[in-house]
Amino acid sequence: MDELVTNYRAYLQSLSKSPHTIKQYGIDTHQFLQFMNEHHYTFNDPLGKIVDGYNEYLEVAFSSVASINRKRASLQHFLTFLKQRDIIGEIPKGLFKPMRTEKQAIQTLSVNQVKLASNYWCGVFEAAEDTEFKWIALRNFCIMNIMLETGVKPSEIVGLKWSHIMDNEITFIQNKKIRKLSLSMTILKWLHLFHLETEALLPLSKNCEFVWLGLGNKQNEPITVKTIERIFQSTSEKLGFKVTATSLRYTLIDKEVKQLHGKQLEDFMRYGYSRKSVLKERLNLINKSP
Repeated sequence: MDELVTNYRAYLQSLSKSPHTIKQYGIDTHQFLQFMNEHHYTFNDPLGKIVDGYNEYLEVAFSSVASINRKRASLQHFLTFLKQRDIIGEIPKGLFKPMRTEKQAIQTLSVNQVKLASNYWCGVFEAAEDTEFKWIALRNFCIMNIMLETGVKPSEIVGLKWSHIMDNEITFIQNKKIRKLSLSMTILKWLHLFHLETEALLPLSKNCEFVWLGLGNKQNEPITVKTIERIFQSTSEKLGFKVTATSLRYTLIDKEVKQLHGKQLEDFMRYGYSRKSVLKERLNLINKSP
């Protein structure tokens, strides 16, 4: 992949692109390739599926519509480069429609939907007879409820280590940024049970520092963001309504906004926003929801 980026930079230079453009396109391309790697995509996978997933990622990860549209345009340029070298096939039409200037209102879950999503995997855990499936259900239940309680993102939850959990506090570390959040005693008890069940099912996990592990060919290896996406997809299919990490996150923020009306913007920075402007935009989008 590094060689591909290097060749792409040389291609841009041959087109007399400015140093700034080459640098930015290089950053965008590296980001796209990293997304593919994290989601286990290759250029043998359907291009439409890859780009659709990346477009969704951009809309969650970036608040600026202009930035999202620029990254999409950059990706289109990179894919054209790949097509010219027969690395990929035809580029489907309609993949790079510019995003509308005004972003859609953020949809939150109702109280009943939150309850159903929160309890779904617990029900699966209690009903399961197969040991491995029972363990997976317990893992998914803990993941879902920690995300619901803290509002963390999938990329944060997958990096969680046992050493990050001390007393009733949990530490999330991402991009050298550290956030410490409180956990309820209920969740801590479930985590303790999960820890015991993990050591019983996967004895070698005692040597693993990560909390969330996989089974099968990924046994004793930390799960990825793709696993989190599958958990939410499965939950949505079973419950009959869409549940995503984003909807859980903003449902939690929305609840706090309504309960603590008049709170200062700084009080919501615990959700991991690096800039107040981004948080303010998110709150406005929540307020637009019906």
